[in-house]
Amino acid sequence: MNEFSAKKLGEVLAFATVSLETGEKGEVALREALGDDLFNDLIDRNQNYRQTINHLAEKYEVTGIVNKKLDGTGFKLRNMRDTYIGDDWDNPVEQLEWSGFFVGAAIVHWDLITGVAEKLNDEKITDLATDALAFHRRLFEIVENKLQDRGREAAGN
Repeated sequence: MNEFSAKKLGEVLAFATVSLETGEKGEVALREALGDDLFNDLIDRNQNYRQTINHLAEKYEVTGIVNKKLDGTGFKLRNMRDTYIGDDWDNPVEQLEWSGFFVGAAIVHWDLITGVAEKLNDEKITDLATDALAFHRRLFEIVENKLQDRGREAAGN
């Protein structure tokens, strides 16, 4: 695994990590916005993604590169999230709006990992990227639908 590929693993590790942190900090609003089942699935999957990525970093002996990118990308994601959400952590609509940005960005990063997996011909990375992309695309569609519902509700009669 080359440096580019390791950095991309670090970036998706940052997305998984920040997703878990956001879930913890905004749990009440996110549970209301997404429902308990989807919220729990989000947490479980991101924990699994983190564990798998850490194992891959060890396997390919790129833990230092992955962790450095995790720190840098995580810093950027937290700053964007905290700027966007501000003091509205208890607002389900704000959580959904942020989720649209975040999940969309996660999708394109997982697309890069799909390419890495193909080049390395690594079944573990392929399975990880396939699962992550399918989940994030489904989540993005759910967020879109929930925001449309909220828009209709807020527009009144």
